[in-house]
Amino acid sequence: MKIFRFLSGIPVLILLAACFPPAWIRELPSDKQTASDVILSGTYSKRLPGLSPLTSLTYIEKHSESIEFSEKDKTFRKTYIREIEDGNKFRRIRIDGKGTFETRGNWVLLTTSSIETEENTGERGKPLQSSGVSNVSSEYRMLYHYDRESETIIPMLYETGYKEKPFGVAEGIRTPYAEDEAFRISRRNYSKKEYQNHAYFKNK
Repeated sequence: MKIFRFLSGIPVLILLAACFPPAWIRELPSDKQTASDVILSGTYSKRLPGLSPLTSLTYIEKHSESIEFSEKDKTFRKTYIREIEDGNKFRRIRIDGKGTFETRGNWVLLTTSSIETEENTGERGKPLQSSGVSNVSSEYRMLYHYDRESETIIPMLYETGYKEKPFGVAEGIRTPYAEDEAFRISRRNYSKKEYQNHAYFKNK
């Protein structure tokens, strides 16, 4: 009997995995929220530690990610920078996304309209060489949640430099947009991650 119950749950797990990420993380809730619409302005940044493998004394990697909001015209600029120093060689990757945002209650939907990418390489003591700037149009959408107490904003799915990973806050949400205990636990857990940090903190 226990075996039957275990096996009967397998198709459900497969179905849930096949439906991830859920479509609702690309749009705002349609229902009116109990909280007033959040007002966003200024810059929010991830707290990212530097990376230096134990097997190398010369390799250093740094990341920075930030989102700058303009409440006046409801626009944002999302910047990702990765810097790699390996001996006397240096590499820098910059990805800038620009677009508009909408809010409903504590929920924030970012819609990116353009993504600009540039890579610079060089050696110590020499000018950096640019690979050129690439600018492409975009319709990328991601839902974020704003916490007024901690002044943090977090996406429902882990994303870095516009590359998504199949995990994030949405995994722990049972009902879309419900700010219940399950949601709070999932949000708190992903906000505290040191490696692959999800949350953006308000710059003071």
